[in-house]
Amino acid sequence: MQLDKLTPELRELIVNVLKRNGIDVLSKDIIEFVRIGVNRGYKSAIHSFIFNGERKIAIKITDHEQCDVDSMLHNRELTFYQWLSGYMEEPHADHTDLSQLLKFYGGTKCDTEPGILILNDLSHRICEHPCYITGYGVDLIFRIVRQIAGYQSAYLSSDKETTIGRELMAYTLPAEMSVKKLGEVQWMSEEIRQTLTEWSQPENLFAIQTAISEDVEGITPTLVHSDMWPGNMIFEEREEVIDLLAILDWQCFKIGNPLTDVASLLGECLTAEDRREHTEAILRYYVDEMSKRSHRFKRRFEMTYEKAAELLSSALRWPCVQLMYAVVLVPTDDIKDEGQTIGRLSIRLNELLSDVME
Repeated sequence: MQLDKLTPELRELIVNVLKRNGIDVLSKDIIEFVRIGVNRGYKSAIHSFIFNGERKIAIKITDHEQCDVDSMLHNRELTFYQWLSGYMEEPHADHTDLSQLLKFYGGTKCDTEPGILILNDLSHRICEHPCYITGYGVDLIFRIVRQIAGYQSAYLSSDKETTIGRELMAYTLPAEMSVKKLGEVQWMSEEIRQTLTEWSQPENLFAIQTAISEDVEGITPTLVHSDMWPGNMIFEEREEVIDLLAILDWQCFKIGNPLTDVASLLGECLTAEDRREHTEAILRYYVDEMSKRSHRFKRRFEMTYEKAAELLSSALRWPCVQLMYAVVLVPTDDIKDEGQTIGRLSIRLNELLSDVME
């Protein structure tokens, strides 16, 4: 089935999913079906779908005829949005905690037919991304951390369970591709190559993102996006300030180390100088945001600054791997400043490794 063209088969599939979720397409004449979000959603196609005059939604489609891993990732994201829908229906749900998540209208599993996710379309509000190569502003990091605290608090407040995400250990492609090319990165020592290779093993990556040390008591594993890199966030300009609009692509979500997503922001999106200078303040802000919401929690979550710092020290191995992906797989992003022998992202990775491995 062609996914970039609205064939009769695909249109019928979309219309049926909408109808099952209480949305009627009044006319068979679809006004618009246009590809958006190029280079987002990994291999999934995202389209703007306009119908019933001006009704506009986003449809994320995964081809069931590709590989099993693609289907698994789609189905994992569907699991997230089904959990989200269940939470939103709970009487005590605080919708303000989830203001930066896309609204979910329905979806189908990817197995014998294409997998579909139907979401609200925010493409008309997106502004140019802040440049993570030069580093995000610290104020923006604080605002994103507030959203992380929001969705983690929703999970901790919910009666609805979901799975930890062990099936994601089958998703090995970025790590495998990166490790094969580590020998081409001239500034890396053999010790660094071996360390990154070890951390990139599926079982080790899963543990880095999910495990909580026995020394950290009173902390229940919670919801983590676990792929919090700049390509999975969209931004808008509000009163001349760039702010987070939405967090996308939840196909790798897990129930794990609460500091996993904060670690990604600190390690990947800040310069080494800003990370070292502001980590304590950002961690204290995260702890405060979680504490404000803790009266709603139904799961044990007794977070302190000391516990957050301990969890972060373990989780920071993950942005090392994320930066490895960027340096090795997208070398054009690793821009060299005048007088430097290695690029900005290589410097950021090297400095982060130095701090994590000491």
